[in-house]
Amino acid sequence: MNIGEINPIELGKRIRLLRRSRHWTQAELAEKVGIRTGPMNYLENGHHLPSLPVLCKLGTIFDVSVDQLLGKAQQGYLVQDSQAPHGQHVRQSEDVKWVSAQDYRAHHALLVRFDPVKEQLDDTQLGHLEKLIDAFLALEDICGVQKQAQIPLQIRLPMREIGFERYVGQVRALLGVNDAVIFDYLELLENAGLRIVFLPLRGKIESVSCYDRANANAFIFVNSQGLSLERQLFRLCYELGRVYLYNGGMRGSMQIGALDAEHSARRFAALFLMPAEAVLSSVRQVGVAQNQWTWEMLMRLKHRFGVSAESFLYRLEELELIAKTVRDRLKSEIYAYYAAHKCTEPDSSRRILTPNGRLGDLLLSAATKAADHAELPGIRASLKEQRIKMP
Repeated sequence: MNIGEINPIELGKRIRLLRRSRHWTQAELAEKVGIRTGPMNYLENGHHLPSLPVLCKLGTIFDVSVDQLLGKAQQGYLVQDSQAPHGQHVRQSEDVKWVSAQDYRAHHALLVRFDPVKEQLDDTQLGHLEKLIDAFLALEDICGVQKQAQIPLQIRLPMREIGFERYVGQVRALLGVNDAVIFDYLELLENAGLRIVFLPLRGKIESVSCYDRANANAFIFVNSQGLSLERQLFRLCYELGRVYLYNGGMRGSMQIGALDAEHSARRFAALFLMPAEAVLSSVRQVGVAQNQWTWEMLMRLKHRFGVSAESFLYRLEELELIAKTVRDRLKSEIYAYYAAHKCTEPDSSRRILTPNGRLGDLLLSAATKAADHAELPGIRASLKEQRIKMP
């Protein structure tokens, strides 16, 4: 291959993907090659091409040919074989396969992306998220933290809608909360090892998620602009539901009873945020009867669950905890408020959301790893480009 035909950016991407598949930091790979971390960082970011000895050394270390490393062989990219067991670390060449450049986008960083049902991500938005994923993975490499989620993200789906509430209960049980009322779902899920990022998303996209097959983990992105806190929490749980639905085998036109993928994810979020026993217990504690619900009481109890007034009212109706006439009156009041206040929630929320806590912690920890400082400027630039705010 003529040197003029080599694309340094694409070569850098392949090297980075191979390195991450083996869970090495840039410093660890640089040491194996016999160069400093700075030049390795430049190489991965496509700022220059490696010398022939370095290129051959990289091929030996990764157990691939130089032609494969340059993209000449089969004109492809290295990704984990979709048939490999979930969570299996890619360490041997037989665990991976080469796919065409056209298919690479769907497998970027060993991820399976779930497109929004109604609005698709354009190439620009997708490119931004890919850079953000790269930055997050790099921070985990630098800090040497476990990449796998602390809980399994794969549970067999129920065949009928009647079993869906029990299914969601299994997920809460894995998190160790069962039917408890949770004040901070964000902390709960981040402590379970999930990668959650709040950032501005363009257009009408409220959230998007990716499943990290290689590490049995997930990325969840939630729009930080134009959504109430309650809506952000709902979308967080909605995307968590999509991860479990996907891993449970829900593809294409598959349904759970009458629920398609979109409605199943919405149902998951509602049941996850408002477990039946928790709602029943809260209502029993205040002794409110079906025909005694007031606006003030509805606001007080809905705050406990971090949901919208409309969602909580629907759950009360579903559990037969409110009279129809009272429900209709409160529903009219809620809709009137939404119409007058551009769909913001009535009353100020009593919850405080501290987004991007784990991301901020990783960035702070990475700054103490002197050997990996060369990679940090690019990571900070990616976060700044996405206008990500951290505590």
